Amino acid sequence: MKTTRASERYAKSLLTLSIENNVLNKVKVDIDMLGKSFNESREISNLYLSPIIPIRHKLNITNKIFKGKVNENTLNLLLNLISRKRDNLIESILRKFNELYNAHKNIEKSLITSTFSLDDKTLGVVKDFAEKLTKKKISLVNIVDEAIIGGFNLKIGDRMIDCTVSNKLNELRKKLINN
Repeated sequence: MKTTRASERYAKSLLTLSIENNVLNKVKVDIDMLGKSFNESREISNLYLSPIIPIRHKLNITNKIFKGKVNENTLNLLLNLISRKRDNLIESILRKFNELYNAHKNIEKSLITSTFSLDDKTLGVVKDFAEKLTKKKISLVNIVDEAIIGGFNLKIGDRMIDCTVSNKLNELRKKLINN
């Protein structure tokens, strides 16, 4: 889904307000929970995306679900979006908020793809390497893909470190063909 200028502005406003009120970490937890709710519950997603459901019902349901469970800033954002008929932007606002949060906290998202799930010690070594390379905090996600045969593939921002067996075999094949 494309991020609109409005989504960026709402996300930036929420981030700024959260920093000013010293509740940034709480709002981040709320945003992660909302994102998970949207991904796992078709009913919640449909509630906000449906133009058929009256605004007052959306406001009542949102209050019942989230009041007392999320920070006041997060709840006010949701209620404001519903009142202004901008609730279709919620998912893109959540994504943009996460991007802005990571930039604010100097966090770089990184993916390591391997043939099996890596243990915590190995992930820690890779994370330390990536942090030294980028001079940023790294949020590392391990993806399992048996198609890479062996080794690993590390993606840090726009950089790719390919240490897979299939890549090494391709490099060897190219060298043999060229010689």
